[in-house]
Amino acid sequence: MPRLDANRVAAWRDMQSLTAELERRIDVDVREEWDIGLGWFDVLAALQRLGGSARPVQLAAELRIVASSLSRRLDRLEEEGWVKRHAGREATDLRSITVELTRRGRQLWREMNVTYRRAVQHHFAVMLSDAHVAGLRDALVVLADHLDDAP
Repeated sequence: MPRLDANRVAAWRDMQSLTAELERRIDVDVREEWDIGLGWFDVLAALQRLGGSARPVQLAAELRIVASSLSRRLDRLEEEGWVKRHAGREATDLRSITVELTRRGRQLWREMNVTYRRAVQHHFAVMLSDAHVAGLRDALVVLADHLDDAP
């Protein structure tokens, strides 16, 4: 195992701060056009990737966020009519709840996705060659595999 040296600490700090700044800039672009934050769009996009519906635990795992944070987002998205929660056979068992994109939610995701992709292109993708993207993806796979295997 490589030791934690100044270069690795600097790489971590750079990744952390750059990711936060990129997310902030993309959020600004999305909010300017939609008056909806990136966090809400992320939930809609994750549901879309999961086939339009998922259990909250699956959705939280897809987003890599804690369930309580997701619950607050789902409350707001449901208030707006963009998602709907359905209870399973055991209505008292929260694990049986399914979250589903509504027709309005799918439409919003499609329209917001144009803005999101434009912002990602402008703030991130345009600066990276195919080789940069491949190297970044390789590093992210290593990190994700480690996180997925950790207790």
